[in-house]
Amino acid sequence: MALSAFILIEVAGDHTKSAYKTIQRISGVKAVYTVSGNYDLIVQIETENLQTLSDLLVSKIRAVDGVTKTNTCLVLNV
Repeated sequence: MALSAFILIEVAGDHTKSAYKTIQRISGVKAVYTVSGNYDLIVQIETENLQTLSDLLVSKIRAVDGVTKTNTCLVLNV
């Protein structure tokens, strides 16, 4: 069974558009939303397990230019 999560992302300055475009091309990303409030983007992801989620978050999403903070919310019900 796949693991689903939402990642709330803070982006520095005017990097929101470029971060949006880069993140939407990452494998495992199902949707990217630009939002108002404390975060700039919300990303819906689906991975096989926690290790894959960790790799996607640390190696890919946090490495995107302009990303300054993330908060990951695991989906507990289907």
